[in-house]
Amino acid sequence: MSHSAIARLIGQYLLPIGFMMFLTFLCIIESRSGYHTRLYLFISLPALVISIIQPRLFLKALKSTVFQMNILLCAFAMFSALWNETEVADLRDIRYLINIVLFSLALTYLHHYRQDALEKSLFLAAITWAGFGLLELYEIYYQQGLPLSSRIVGSGSLSNTLLTSHIYGTFATFVTSHYLASKKYHRYQIFYIVIFLSLLVFIIQTHSRTPLLAMAAAFGCLLLKHRNKQVTYVTLFLVISFTIYALFNYDLLTQRGFSYRPEIWLTAFNDIQNKPFFGHGIGSKMSFFIPSLNITFSDSHNLHIGLIYQLGLVGLVIWLSLIAYLLRLYLKNAHNLLIATGFPMFIYGITAGMTEGGSFFSRPKEVWFLTWLPIAIMVAADVNQQGKKS
Repeated sequence: MSHSAIARLIGQYLLPIGFMMFLTFLCIIESRSGYHTRLYLFISLPALVISIIQPRLFLKALKSTVFQMNILLCAFAMFSALWNETEVADLRDIRYLINIVLFSLALTYLHHYRQDALEKSLFLAAITWAGFGLLELYEIYYQQGLPLSSRIVGSGSLSNTLLTSHIYGTFATFVTSHYLASKKYHRYQIFYIVIFLSLLVFIIQTHSRTPLLAMAAAFGCLLLKHRNKQVTYVTLFLVISFTIYALFNYDLLTQRGFSYRPEIWLTAFNDIQNKPFFGHGIGSKMSFFIPSLNITFSDSHNLHIGLIYQLGLVGLVIWLSLIAYLLRLYLKNAHNLLIATGFPMFIYGITAGMTEGGSFFSRPKEVWFLTWLPIAIMVAADVNQQGKKS
């Protein structure tokens, strides 16, 4: 069998399975190690094999500016292992960075061999999360009889309400942007509404406020490109729904305050000033002691501050440049379905990351749905467009 035939088999059959595992298995299986192992076998390894046996596809991906900036950020993070001050397993952190790059390549190859696979997989995953969310709501509030004031966590290996809500918000944003960008599916409007409401109700019952703010930012992004009745109706519905919910659950929404995040961020910025330009290096352990609480936090509780802590202002410049380029790509190519859905997901992710996600470079987990998933989608779309132009 020729190399091209092997690559085609991997791209058409193995990568779709791996991508669905990435999208859904966090709410299905309880073992995190099992989740990671499956992704290495069905995403990272296949992407590596295709890159080796079909180097022209890898070289094609290298022409994408999004992918170039993705590699630049990961390469600088890898290089920063030279100056971290703690004894860390550098090979472990480097492996994380390689997997991030391979993830973008995997989605690029998947889109190359099966043009509609990314879109269909995301939509099927949204249905899966909505279904598991409804089952969880039924079990918690009906079978167990817990009050509505109880925070819901989720099924499978999910264990943190805020991180769970981030994933549900990602798919709620995808469903909305997909509906607005793909007019041919408008005859299934009621189906979109049911999925969206199922995801939204679950988000509300996690009592997490950040995803709602992040969804507002994503919908603001949608308003830039879709000034029509559908966006207006969706926005009004969300505003009215959240207002009603806030009126009846005011104490529930305000009793947790800011969860000490301003104090953590201030302490983090004080530590960043010690190494402002190049950061403390990838893998450096964060330790933020709050004297007034007599507690040490090991997480910056902010995706962007965590990036600055590890990679300094240089890393921040690369990250902001990537954000700026993705915005430019979206404004010029919103007719492209993947770009039209991927960028609002990215805006949702970087907004949600304002209060969570200190481990910017990590193994596949919830934070990947905020950053590396939408970036990989945009890489795949950008590579495909570059190929059509050439």
